[in-house]
Amino acid sequence: MENRILNAELRKKTASVAEAAACIQNGMTVAFGGYTSSGYPKVIAEELARRKAAGEELFINVVSGANNGPLDTLLAKADIVCRRAPMIESRDMAAKINSGAVQYVEQQMSKVPRLLRTGFFGKIDVAVVEALGIDEKGNIIPTSSVGMVPNLVAAAETVIVEINTAQPEALAGLHDIYLPADYPAGKPIPLSSVGQRIGRNVFSVDSRKIRFIVQSDKPDETVPAAPAKGVIEKISANLFEFLEKEYPDRRLPPLQTGFGSLSAEIVKAIGNSGYTGIEFFCGGLQEANIELIAQGKVRAASTGSVQMTPRVMELLNSDTGAIRQTLVIRNGEITNSAEVVSRLAPITLTIGIEMDMYGNVNSSHIAGVNVVNGLGGGANFAENAGLSIMLIQSENKDGAVSTIVPMVSHQDICEHDIDVVITENGVAELRGKSDVERAKAIIENCAGRYQEQLRDYFDRACKKGGHHPQLLDEAFSWHLRLKEKGTMLF
Repeated sequence: MENRILNAELRKKTASVAEAAACIQNGMTVAFGGYTSSGYPKVIAEELARRKAAGEELFINVVSGANNGPLDTLLAKADIVCRRAPMIESRDMAAKINSGAVQYVEQQMSKVPRLLRTGFFGKIDVAVVEALGIDEKGNIIPTSSVGMVPNLVAAAETVIVEINTAQPEALAGLHDIYLPADYPAGKPIPLSSVGQRIGRNVFSVDSRKIRFIVQSDKPDETVPAAPAKGVIEKISANLFEFLEKEYPDRRLPPLQTGFGSLSAEIVKAIGNSGYTGIEFFCGGLQEANIELIAQGKVRAASTGSVQMTPRVMELLNSDTGAIRQTLVIRNGEITNSAEVVSRLAPITLTIGIEMDMYGNVNSSHIAGVNVVNGLGGGANFAENAGLSIMLIQSENKDGAVSTIVPMVSHQDICEHDIDVVITENGVAELRGKSDVERAKAIIENCAGRYQEQLRDYFDRACKKGGHHPQLLDEAFSWHLRLKEKGTMLF
């Protein structure tokens, strides 16, 4: 690994995976790098799982920058984790949390750096982070994400670095890392455009903290978005019909897109549209975004991570300049900064599990009880967006579930932070409307087979009166009927 570790003193700290992982002991709090399942460490976690399978008593508290699906799945299956923060996406980890076996501290991404600095996640014994390499001055060169890694290593007493030779060297130089100071020393973040660079493409670590450096050759595990069909295509079409009316000059503000087939379909549609000067300001970019960048159709793209599918790796390795000139991979304090999001005023595209007839969104829990994933940065983006759009299909489970309900069973995003709702049935414009007017717009424009049922509930609630009419004895009756009868239809 000599060509990946250019600092002579740190090169002396290379070790076997088993030797490095041995410093992680039962009861410790371990921070793992990675962000939206990109750039997460692999081999140390595998060694911990091996030790547990061999009979060692090993339970740890885990903190990360965001969700790390494959890592969480490995640790959950090995029954290693007793406490987890701040975000998940792994079904196996969710099952552990919902059973009570793991205590879950769910947290908005924008608040994680400060919580780390002030010690509210407890003492971080060890931070395990992935790197492309280490430069002559001992700085870390990140891989496919930055996320909260600079904050994690700053908070940790000991650092283990995994040098991953499977990550493309073309990632070097794409990063821009800027760490704001805390109050009262803090200054405005000097980012005023999506593609602007304000920091460094590496980050510093106290070399005394780095105890071990190990080699990894394992790529990120990725699942490409499924092909769009049916309802997803209708939602995308309705979105574009709305955008064409909202922005007739064919110029869009920056876009915040997510992951999955709906986001991928929207990104592809943007590429095939007449829009010019396309910009992305996101927590993570998936394959569809990188394809568009490689085609030269994007003016600037800012992200906290890149989904490293085989196709994305191919595009990076064969890049003729479009990606390198366009893409900036930032740390989480910038990608999730309310100040920056508010200044750039992006169009945010939010996807949730359910929403109520006023626009409150549940994006994380089934029936208000069982966690599916964490809140992440969705609420922060929606609150500070230039235009906040909620995208949701009106029904699930072949019509047994209405995703538009009288009252959400768990609230992640407030109704006041949703400007527009779009389903496969139509568009509800909510800006400037009272609560009663919002509910009417959502029911009449966005509901499907549950429209008459929603009308009946809403009309009866309005007769009871109030600024925000509800029937408290019936508000969750739809969820109860689903549990008892297998459908929300009455």
